[in-house]
Amino acid sequence: MSEEILSLIKNSSRNNVEEAKRDKKAVWLIFTIGNQADGKNLYAIPADSVKEILRDATVFPLPFVPPYVNGVLNRYGDPYLVIDSAVLEGKEAQNSLLFIVLNDESHSCLRITDVKDFFTASEKDVVHFTEAELSDYYEGTLKINGQEVFVLKVQAIIEKVGKEIASA
Repeated sequence: MSEEILSLIKNSSRNNVEEAKRDKKAVWLIFTIGNQADGKNLYAIPADSVKEILRDATVFPLPFVPPYVNGVLNRYGDPYLVIDSAVLEGKEAQNSLLFIVLNDESHSCLRITDVKDFFTASEKDVVHFTEAELSDYYEGTLKINGQEVFVLKVQAIIEKVGKEIASA
């Protein structure tokens, strides 16, 4: 009898922890990638993945890199690799001089077209892709003001770039 009660208490606490994780609020940076204005180019990443948003930085081209790597920019004396994820998706290259500097050790940044908003949502608001829908660069979608926004897998993009540059 006491074993059943202990089991119920453990299961209840596990469920409470899982529920708290799903209800945990996170701030998302909502931005556009690409030059089209059809509303289908909205993307999101967790705001804690962002170190800084830069505007009007000069990008210095690099030889022998994939076409979606625009080159490097100088951020306080450190080189940061510029990734144009529009080209990675097979879209037209962006003309923008706006960059999201990522908050990790990769020294990478994403070229974006525009910053739209910071949006607070819980983890349960992210609709994760199923196995059949699985994408290399997207974790799922986030519904913001009735619009579907793709959630980028930033780490997957960085890993792809690293592998391709290492093999070049």
